[in-house]
Amino acid sequence: MKIAALPYTCERFPGWVAQEKKLDRLIAESAADLVVLPEYAALEAAMVGNTPALTPIEWRDLGAERAGAWIDQIINMARKHGCHILAGSGPVKTDKGYVNRATLVSPTGAVAHQDKMILTPYERNEMAMIPGDGVTLFDTALGRIGVLICYDSEFPLLAREMVEAGAEMILVPSCTDLPAGQTRVRQSCRARAIEGQCLIVQVPLVGPAPGCEVIDGSTGRAGIFCPPDYGLPSDGILMQGDTDAPVPVVLEVDTAAIAAPRGQGQVGNFAHWPEQSGYTGKLSVTPLG
Repeated sequence: MKIAALPYTCERFPGWVAQEKKLDRLIAESAADLVVLPEYAALEAAMVGNTPALTPIEWRDLGAERAGAWIDQIINMARKHGCHILAGSGPVKTDKGYVNRATLVSPTGAVAHQDKMILTPYERNEMAMIPGDGVTLFDTALGRIGVLICYDSEFPLLAREMVEAGAEMILVPSCTDLPAGQTRVRQSCRARAIEGQCLIVQVPLVGPAPGCEVIDGSTGRAGIFCPPDYGLPSDGILMQGDTDAPVPVVLEVDTAAIAAPRGQGQVGNFAHWPEQSGYTGKLSVTPLG
């Protein structure tokens, strides 16, 4: 299976045709079975037509209004190129409020989604968004796939629930505006690969988006991570891109080889995880004078 992690810069286009040409070119160049776009890539749809500067709430609302048009384009691309595409994420209006939703599209045009579970302070306070209702796994021709949107990757129990339910890979679309943020997400992804002894694909939004306060400047480095163990890279990095480079990171991946350490690795992080529960509730504090 060939995976393309596609760092993405949201740009302004006068109309939908020019914007779709960009997507078409990037996906064609990747020539992958699975293409992964970053968190808030869908806000590019809100920028079509040279949208003026708006408040975060207004960007949220316009992004949600155009979410369907963005997904329609991704469906066209998935069918045309015969690949699965994680359409990044963006605001979507639900009966309960606005969520940050990532959508996975199959080559047949079928769609399914995962909403962000743990929101950043900015999403809570400036964008007035709400968290998703739960974790979903997607059974595809490429295997069983989970999605953790950016900050979600920093919370190990979400990933653990996925791998316990048979996730063979976890996709992490991300958007961070400072080096510290991209470091937190990147290091968390590497930790999730170790804990779950599974494949993690992380892809960031990169570059400036003048006038769009929500994503006005994004930094990150795409990476495809695995558990460092027998037959795999000792640093756990299968492949990575350069920081802030909007260049696809494309790799042929054997998910069975990545999961092999679960049964015959140097360590058994996946199998030994439950042993932690035997020690919870037994914490003590010892004074040392």
